Amino acid sequence: MKPTTNLKALLGGVAAALTLHFAPLAQAQTAAPKGDGGTIRMLINPAGTMSIPPLVIKQYNLDRKYNINVETVPYSNNNSAAVALQSKSTDVVILDWLATARLKAGGINVVGVAPFLTYVNSIIVPVDSPARTIADLKGMKVGAHNKTGFDWVITVAAAKKKYGIDLNKQVTLHEGAVPLLRGLMEQGELQATGMWNSLAPEMLATGKFRTLATIREISDSMGLPTVPFLFFGMREEYAKANPANVRAFVAAYQDAVRIMKTDDKLWEDTGKRMKLSPQATEFFKQQVRNDLLTAFTPEMAQGLSDTLDAMVEVAGPEVIGMSKLPEGLITLEYQ
Repeated sequence: MKPTTNLKALLGGVAAALTLHFAPLAQAQTAAPKGDGGTIRMLINPAGTMSIPPLVIKQYNLDRKYNINVETVPYSNNNSAAVALQSKSTDVVILDWLATARLKAGGINVVGVAPFLTYVNSIIVPVDSPARTIADLKGMKVGAHNKTGFDWVITVAAAKKKYGIDLNKQVTLHEGAVPLLRGLMEQGELQATGMWNSLAPEMLATGKFRTLATIREISDSMGLPTVPFLFFGMREEYAKANPANVRAFVAAYQDAVRIMKTDDKLWEDTGKRMKLSPQATEFFKQQVRNDLLTAFTPEMAQGLSDTLDAMVEVAGPEVIGMSKLPEGLITLEYQ
């Protein structure tokens, strides 16, 4: 046999061996995640946008597709979410990144496994309000869901940095559930309020209110990067013990996002469930579609850290609840 023939035979054998060796690996990398059939308990606020992904997962049987069972449990505020995580009565909850960081800094082991939305909330004022910037809130009665929550803290930080005023001292602040704040606005008891993106569209559609500023605009005005505002926080103990289920959950969520971005009928049904007018439903649909996220990136962790540093610099660690972002707040491991 000629040398070239021997070489060809040798290379052919090596190629065949490599193909056999790496084929299972390639198949493993492309295979859809599969859970073990277990249940993932998820807290949701039925009035918020966070209620939509789990409903889509169940409606389209995406949890069954990935061999898990997603079970939803309603909750009303961050305190009840913290209790549920501590008592192990839930496995995952959608929270804003600052609330999640506070939980982690406080010793509750939770980790972000997938992002949900960027900054989507806003500050609403009556259409005839003299306010044109957040500096004009000075002296007004203002509503906020939580005075230590991200939306209000970043607003205070921006007002202090840009205009040299302390809104915590120069407004009459009313804390309360967001639907209650909406009612107070409609009754003329408040002159401005922070508002969820799920409730703002209907208010704007009446023509009686307008947006003073979005939280994204306020964050951008401080030179901060756009980062996930809301994400899926999983109990670390659960995630480490059930990595296949977590990957399956993330895959089901990513499928749900694709449906949310393309299925208009879904939004018609969502609008009816939330009692939104067709005009408000269309506004809501477009806003959420623009702000949906499906995966963390390595840059997001640094962006969150930079945002926290900027807030601490202006508002102080006492208000923020920490001086540095806890390590391991988000992970790319389950994507």
